[in-house]
This record gives sequence, structure tokens and C-alpha cells, in this order.
Amino acid sequence: MNRLFSYDNPVMQFISKIFDLVILNLIFIFSCIPVFTVGASLCALNYVSLKMVRNEDPYIWKNFWESFRQNFKQGTLVWILTLLVCTFLGMDFYIINSQDTTMFAVIRVLLWIICVILLSMFLYVFPIISHFVCSTRQAIKNALLMSIGHLPYTAVLLLVCGGIVYLCAISANAFAITIVLSGICGFSVMSFSACLLFNRIFKKYEPEETVTEEMIPEEL
Repeated sequence: MNRLFSYDNPVMQFISKIFDLVILNLIFIFSCIPVFTVGASLCALNYVSLKMVRNEDPYIWKNFWESFRQNFKQGTLVWILTLLVCTFLGMDFYIINSQDTTMFAVIRVLLWIICVILLSMFLYVFPIISHFVCSTRQAIKNALLMSIGHLPYTAVLLLVCGGIVYLCAISANAFAITIVLSGICGFSVMSFSACLLFNRIFKKYEPEETVTEEMIPEEL
């Protein structure tokens, strides 16, 4: 019986992880209520998720708001830029869809390619801001380079996003279930799953630990 409720038990560890993801999801949703804070909230969500993947500091509340404060300026700026770009693309699609010529059909395809590229950058940029110290311009540039340099991982992330959109579109029941799950743990589970990939990617860009004289034990 003691083994059943021991923290070392895989079942208890799984239950604990699910509980942490539910708490993280609720904090994230609460922090997104003002709308303009979504960027900083996404940075904090990815920051905590990556720590959970790496089994590091488990204090969800503390880590979330610490990252939220540190990345508020950059996260908010990138979020505003994202909204502006989405508005611009939406207007372009509205204009193009009202036309029925071969030229506009080609432009429509080019716009969809641009949307895929921008979505890929969007998926990378907030985790990059939360994990690396860099300027906003450098974060956007790195998001583009990483999304292209790690195409298999990017393809997986895009497929997951496409799958969620598909579920929301096939029926009202599927849409309702998706909304309910998102409210319980959907955002945090998505972020945690994505960070399983980002963990592998980011390790390639993290500085390797070097052995210094202080790290070498003295001879006895």
C-alpha cells in the first residue's frame, strides 16, 4: 500500500504531472484575460513547460510569473506584431477571394505559403524568448532559422495545429469537446508536448559546460 502512494511510483508521477498541467493551464488562461498579455503568457507557459520536461524547478506559480515579468516587454511586442500581421493577411485574403482570375489564384497560393512560414515562426518565437536572452529582432530571426533548420520537428508541430483546427471544423460536438479540453488542460498539454521537441532543438544551441580549475578536485 505504501508503494502505491509513493511518489516514486510511475502512476503517482503521472497523476502529479497531470495535476501540474491542469494548474499551469488555469494560470495561463487567467493571465490571458486582458488579451494584450497573451504574448507574455505564452512565454511563461513555454518556460514552465520546458522546465517540466527537463524535471527542473517544480514551482509552477513562481516560475510562471517570474517568466511573465521578465519577458513581458518582448512577448507583448511580438504578440502585437503578430496581430497586425494577421490583420493584414486577413484583409489580403478578403480582397483576393473577391476576385476570380488566374493571377489572384497564384497570389492566393503565395499567401498560404507565407501563412505557413509565419505560423512556423509563431510556434518557435515565444519558446525562444522564454529560453534565450536575445533582442526581439534576433528572436524573430532565430525563429525563422530554427523552423527551417529543423523541418521535421516543424512539420510535426504544424500537423498537430492542423489536426486541432480540423477537429474544431468537422462538427459542433468536436468543437465543444476541444473547447472543454482546452479549458481543463489543453494549452498546457500542447505546450508540454511541443517542449519535448524544443528541448532537443534548444540543446543544440545551448553553450556546453566547460571544465574549469575550480571544477577539478584537488589531489589528496
